[in-house]
Amino acid sequence: PVDAATTAQQLEVLNGLWNAVNDHYVYGDFRGRDWAAIGATYQAMIEAGLSDEAFYRLMGAMINELGDEHSYFQSPTEVAREAEVLARGNDFVGIGALFSPIPPGDTATILSVFPNSPAAEAGLLPHDVLLAVDGGPIRDEAGISRTRGPEGSIVTLTIQRSGTVPHEITISRRRVTGSLPIDFCLILDTRIGYIFLPTFFDESIADQTRAALIAMTADGPLDGLILDNRMNGGGLGSVASAILGLFTSGVQGYFVSRESSDPLDIVGEDIGGSQTVPLIVLVDRDTVSYGEVVSGVLRLAGRAEIIGGPTLGNVEQLRRYDLEDGSRVWLASATFEPIGQAAGIWEDTGIVPDILIPTRWDLFTEAT
Repeated sequence: PVDAATTAQQLEVLNGLWNAVNDHYVYGDFRGRDWAAIGATYQAMIEAGLSDEAFYRLMGAMINELGDEHSYFQSPTEVAREAEVLARGNDFVGIGALFSPIPPGDTATILSVFPNSPAAEAGLLPHDVLLAVDGGPIRDEAGISRTRGPEGSIVTLTIQRSGTVPHEITISRRRVTGSLPIDFCLILDTRIGYIFLPTFFDESIADQTRAALIAMTADGPLDGLILDNRMNGGGLGSVASAILGLFTSGVQGYFVSRESSDPLDIVGEDIGGSQTVPLIVLVDRDTVSYGEVVSGVLRLAGRAEIIGGPTLGNVEQLRRYDLEDGSRVWLASATFEPIGQAAGIWEDTGIVPDILIPTRWDLFTEAT
């Protein structure tokens, strides 16, 4: 049985969440949902008695009722874990590579390799494909990568690089720490640079991008620069603004909520000619949120041409609402209004490239 004090606290959290959505959700019609009826339904389930674990799952389901595929709920444990990652960076035991599943999910491709990690020492590279772990599935029943495991344990990976036959690599797991690395290089025999931006969630991304620009322009200005946003799922507005500031400046649009219209006002800085270098931005269906906003803004500012596949259109600005028990809801509270266009237009259309070409991550590398 659940005691009355637990139920009372759960109802306080429910009311906080319900009020945040009711007062601040960007879509005043709640996207056709009856928000009052949804609140009453979930209140009845809580009053029937729920464990904390079941309650937090229920709050996540309640936010998902909005159907915007962007807003989400975090339990106090998830809030604390995120704060730790932001404060300390990554800290895990494994091989030191960031993977992205390849549909339907039986295989995965490497997005980034941590410097000085077991993966780096084994010669693994972005775009390599993980086919199997110890001859079996790449994830366990809970969906956790089987490349994780006890420090010092041995794991055998089946890897395939584009254009080659699969081969096995045996690696000893160890602790991996630090910020998620970007990937950058000069394309062979050119003065064209390439930078892969995996996320805007990591606050070190802007400084890493500055360092990449300094390194690539040490011997002179670039003739062009490719910004790869294909796998960029968005993140922090401060990081997105800092990246934009390397290539443009001034008011680039507005975030329009039910209460206000706030300018996206970019402070520019030039590193090795970054404010004028011709840009290509790569996008595709995994370019989301601020990844889409940055890509679209650079084109509207006359700074970039966009190449790749259409994005899905998920550009609401999430704002944080902290609840009574330390849980949190990230709520779509504003939509983006590009200069000279209607608010929310990219939510409807996504970012449509100037040149449509297939850009599947695991089939193309910086060299190709």
